[in-house]
Amino acid sequence: MMSASRCAVFAAVPLLCLASTAQALNWQAAPLYETIELKSGFQPDPHQISISAGGDIDASEAGPNCSGFVNGETPDLDINFQAGQYPLTIYVESEADTTLVVYDANGNWHCNDDYSTTSGNNPALQWSSAPSGNYNVWVGTFNPGEMPQAVVKVSERDPEWTGMPSDSSSSTTPVNNSGDIEWGDNTSRWANDGECDDPRFAGEGVHSLNVDEDRYHDAVDCQSLYEQGRITLASESGTVNSSNDIQWGDNTSQWSNDGECDDPRFAGPGVNANNLAEDRYHDAADCQSLYGQGQIYLQ
Repeated sequence: MMSASRCAVFAAVPLLCLASTAQALNWQAAPLYETIELKSGFQPDPHQISISAGGDIDASEAGPNCSGFVNGETPDLDINFQAGQYPLTIYVESEADTTLVVYDANGNWHCNDDYSTTSGNNPALQWSSAPSGNYNVWVGTFNPGEMPQAVVKVSERDPEWTGMPSDSSSSTTPVNNSGDIEWGDNTSRWANDGECDDPRFAGEGVHSLNVDEDRYHDAVDCQSLYEQGRITLASESGTVNSSNDIQWGDNTSQWSNDGECDDPRFAGPGVNANNLAEDRYHDAADCQSLYGQGQIYLQ
């Protein structure tokens, strides 16, 4: 939640106060190296290609959590991926310190620098429920103009670094599935500042002074941070009216199981606009499901 005073502190670095619409990385351009066609279950796994990393465009143009310098005119690689039941992992191996930027099939930006304590300076991203479609990939370096050799690997398993434990998925930089959450719009005055200002969420990427008027109004920031695993819905994290703390009641309302919450205790996009007092505590299944998806909240 970047106030005017906070922007003034960083006046010498105006990028920190720019909206994310000022995008310098051209994801629509043809890739510099190759377009890769992969269907879930592909072999060999990992699929790999050698490239020269780096460029002269600051990767923070893709988002405040992105680092390094990349080729901004075109992606290094495009991956057309047909998803299946397995996760999708994109990672880089290089003797140099590299970074990774991906524009995914849902139109979201994701970045990583060092994947884990066992990866050295290698970055990685993993989608547990990967959408099908096009992924644009950039590999960056920390100094502009450097062009070290790097190998980009695409896998449906965890990275194969020596010493990586078999259950290493817990340490992966995750991209959570956000398809069931109602994100709302970007009409908050704090939208596109790199923090989630929606009070429905908790975690390291959430601003500490969020207010109720921004509920459902910081969609881009919150969705990106959620998919990076840096925030959770408050109902998922067990804080701020955990689902277990709410008395849901029963399903005796005549409107039960219609996909909307008809209990007037709640508000949000998933609530019927004409709720009646007689349905209070009587639409449990609908309301609990929608609450868990972040589409309603307890007033």
